[in-house]
Amino acid sequence: MYRVMIVDDEPLFRDFLRIKMDWESLGFQVCCEARNGQEALLEAEKHKPHLALVDINMPFMDGIELAQKLKVRFERTVIVFVSGHNEFEYLQQAVRTGVKDYLLKPFDAEELVAMLNRIKPELPNLPQEGLSDQEEQAEGTWPSRSAAPAAPDLGSLRDAVIMGLRMRDSEALDEVRKAVRQLRGYPWRDEYADAMLIGILSLAMSFASERGIPYDQLWDGADTTSPYHLLRGLNNWEEAEEWVVSLYRRLILLMDDLRPTKASQLFAAAIAYIEEHYSDPGLSAEQVSNGVFVDPSYLRRVFRKESGYSIVEHITHIRLKKAKELMLTGNRKLSEVAELVGYSDPNYFSKSFKKRFGMTPTEYEQLKKKY
Repeated sequence: MYRVMIVDDEPLFRDFLRIKMDWESLGFQVCCEARNGQEALLEAEKHKPHLALVDINMPFMDGIELAQKLKVRFERTVIVFVSGHNEFEYLQQAVRTGVKDYLLKPFDAEELVAMLNRIKPELPNLPQEGLSDQEEQAEGTWPSRSAAPAAPDLGSLRDAVIMGLRMRDSEALDEVRKAVRQLRGYPWRDEYADAMLIGILSLAMSFASERGIPYDQLWDGADTTSPYHLLRGLNNWEEAEEWVVSLYRRLILLMDDLRPTKASQLFAAAIAYIEEHYSDPGLSAEQVSNGVFVDPSYLRRVFRKESGYSIVEHITHIRLKKAKELMLTGNRKLSEVAELVGYSDPNYFSKSFKKRFGMTPTEYEQLKKKY
């Protein structure tokens, strides 16, 4: 039997995992539990689990730190994160730490069984009966993984997509499509790529939840159908790309259908003003508030509440977006592009561009010339 350690600070959830699953019929047994990362390290020393189901958000030591320590001390222990939709930003750290899969709460027994089947090839060979503890620890080999293709940077993707969704900007769809296409360098159903896909889907779910949009409106299917089941029911990368992008497209349309409030109307007016005046180097939050005839501090609060970003952050977003468009439509000097989008200092423009897109304007132009 493969030994399983459950690490979660919620007693009811630990009970659910331990009692509701028929572990033995699946070839597993729960060997120990822990309420936090510190306890988990002690339990791991005693029981040497083959599989650790780890909650991300725990007191004293979070799941990321625990995973790092487990991989140092127990290299052969397979780690699976179990956590909520709102913890998407941790997924990139998870896959870098060596976590093999990711379960999103709430999940059902079928999803858990599917995960166990996916990670079984990563588990060590079970030792023969009668071996000593020392011999057992030496047993088992881990499959080697060849150099992986480049994967999307989930931190950058999250920032770009959240900004695009909040601004009802179709650029969000481009970012999502680009991220899925980067994953196509992996084999279909690769566990790493699968976790990344689930993370991209989770981002849309979290955003819908913030806006009060029922999940079942994002996809075609029965109310009880899990989106993760739908995603895993697809057959190839082409289907996955179209399904995920269509889900994001529907999310943007649903946001347009939400009943406008006074705050959302003021927010829309501020967005329109920025679109019209972004090329003004002196554009500021105060100027925008004057343009829509409200107090600056009030507009800052409304803008932050509606978008999650400051007015200045959105001005920067629009300027850099327009800069990319200009660089694709002519042979302008970078100093000219900077001036046209409201930057009086070309060096500051280059720094801002690199911070936003991960490359300098010159590198971006060279990249585009190749395609």
